[in-house]
Amino acid sequence: MELTRILATNLRVLRELRGRLGQLELAQKIGVSRRTIARLENAEVADPGVEQLRSLAHALRVPLDLLISRRLVTVSIPVPHDVRDRLDGDEGPALLAKIIQLVDDVPRPDKR
Repeated sequence: MELTRILATNLRVLRELRGRLGQLELAQKIGVSRRTIARLENAEVADPGVEQLRSLAHALRVPLDLLISRRLVTVSIPVPHDVRDRLDGDEGPALLAKIIQLVDDVPRPDKR
């Protein structure tokens, strides 16, 4: 199932992005075992359940749809210090969603 593969990839990327958050630490934040996180990251859980997905998104500070709808990759771009602080803060998930929406709204150039 595509959802399980996207989730598996995104969990690893987001744990790294959140300061190398360990599987055990993430598991403790959402009330599951480290093995459950490992199984999710290995795409071994066919249906993790909506509440578990919401808990993961909350713990990783990203919108739920970002966690499960598109495969994420880590990029490094220079931003002003205050922007990084905002992205790392409580408003980070909403700002990230807005940035992605802005990019999505820009028409793609024709490839000829």
